[in-house]
Amino acid sequence: MNHRSFVPTEPATDTGPLPFRVYWWQALVFWLLTNTYGVFERGGEPFPGYQPSPLQPPGWAFPVVWFSISLIQLWGCVRLLNAPWPIRWRPALIGMQGALWLLYASFGFAYFTMGSPILAAAWTIAYFIIASTCVLLVWPDDRAIAASWLPLVLWTGFASIVAVHGVVLNPDPLFGLGPGLGTR
Repeated sequence: MNHRSFVPTEPATDTGPLPFRVYWWQALVFWLLTNTYGVFERGGEPFPGYQPSPLQPPGWAFPVVWFSISLIQLWGCVRLLNAPWPIRWRPALIGMQGALWLLYASFGFAYFTMGSPILAAAWTIAYFIIASTCVLLVWPDDRAIAASWLPLVLWTGFASIVAVHGVVLNPDPLFGLGPGLGTR
């Protein structure tokens, strides 16, 4: 690794584009599938008495922001998968994007169904770290993809602060901890 940069200097093997083309309708079907659980989970607050952070945006903002960010992210993912030019870290980027979509699809379960501010913070911080790594790795090879994933970094960076504040303000019934990770 180059000691002056966080981006590794040894590229992974680029396997080139997929042997088939990914189309927008396929990406939208994928997005619908990742949101299936969110339609059924209870949403709202993770448990009665939950105190939202004063930094938290109003509830209506989350579906609007995530819908917009998801569409932009999908555009970058489709471009990554279909790019006929070399992208040094393509296999790693595909894997990390898969991890991001897994976090996205399971967030409602971790936060609302399990009622855990700690899991919500862990999911959000992991999302921020993985999205940031993706942007750093793809930047030298395709700045359009990097730009399409930058909103993820900005939103989850802010959301990480809000999520940690939620942990400080609230107990976590799943782990049996009091506000601020206090004792049982």
